[in-house]
Formats: sequence, C-alpha cells, structure tokens
Amino acid sequence: MSQRLKITLSDAVMAELRGAAERDGVPIARVAAERLSHTTPSDRSGDSVSSLPALIDDDLIDDRHAPWIEPVMGDLGWRRRMWGSIAALHGRYPRQLAYLRDGWWKDSSHVEALCALVVWRDWIDVAAEDPRHELAFQAQLADFSHQLRQEGGGVTPAWKPGAAPPEWLA
Repeated sequence: MSQRLKITLSDAVMAELRGAAERDGVPIARVAAERLSHTTPSDRSGDSVSSLPALIDDDLIDDRHAPWIEPVMGDLGWRRRMWGSIAALHGRYPRQLAYLRDGWWKDSSHVEALCALVVWRDWIDVAAEDPRHELAFQAQLADFSHQLRQEGGGVTPAWKPGAAPPEWLA
C-alpha cells in the first residue's frame, strides 16, 4: 500500500532532487520517495542540503495525473470534490454556465472541460499574479459557454446544481 504526502521543500533541496532526477532519468517524485524511504529522523540532523524535511509539496511532484482528469482507477474523493467545485463554479458564473444541460456528467468532454476550468479558477484565485491569466480564463469560459449554447439541448433541462447523482458517485 502506498499513500500520498504533501510537504514543502526548500529551493536548495528541490534543486538537488531535480539534478538527481535528470542525472538518473527518472521522475523527481521517485527520487524524493526513495530518499524519504531510506532515511530515518536521526539521519536528518543538521542543515545539510541533502536532508529532506518532513513535508513534500504535492504540486511539485511530476509523475502524477493532471488534477482535472479523474484517476484511472476512480476516486470517490476526487469525484465529490469536483462535483462541489463545479457547483461552486456554476454559482460564480451562472450566466456563462446557464446552457449546461442535466446529465453533463455522462459526457467525458464536458466533465474534463469543467474540471479543467475548476482547477484553473482555483489556481488563479490562489497563486496567479498576472492579470492575463484571468483574461485567458474568462475568454475560455466564454468559449465553453458558446459551445454549450451551440449544442442546444432540445428537451433536456438546464442543470441545476445540487447533490451529485448516484451514477456520479458510483
């Protein structure tokens, strides 16, 4: 069994890990995991650059799936977070997402686009420092809205955010 751990690394440690990963031709996460699994707390005394702290920053791990794509074997926690985040995105941009039809979760293109928008919006809210990121997001959201409008929906009602349907949580 393996588990994920999120920690923060200094620039010096990250540089050392990147160098080792490039030298060995392996992902940086593998180098970090190997070093952590082969050290004990007593091995990490002093301020040595090669000593790893107790936390790894999950955002710096290169060998993971894109956060807007559902993990291959499924992940109920991911689905719950995404459903809530998509509902929140709809609440934040109701006009742009007004043409989202009930059952959108059955279309992988819609799921991936909405999840990508959620992850992008979250990144902008937390870390973006350049207003061009906001402008690009707004332009992409407008394009997605236009796409939804063009698809129409016939008799399919517009989606109203609420609890996730059972098939989403299966």
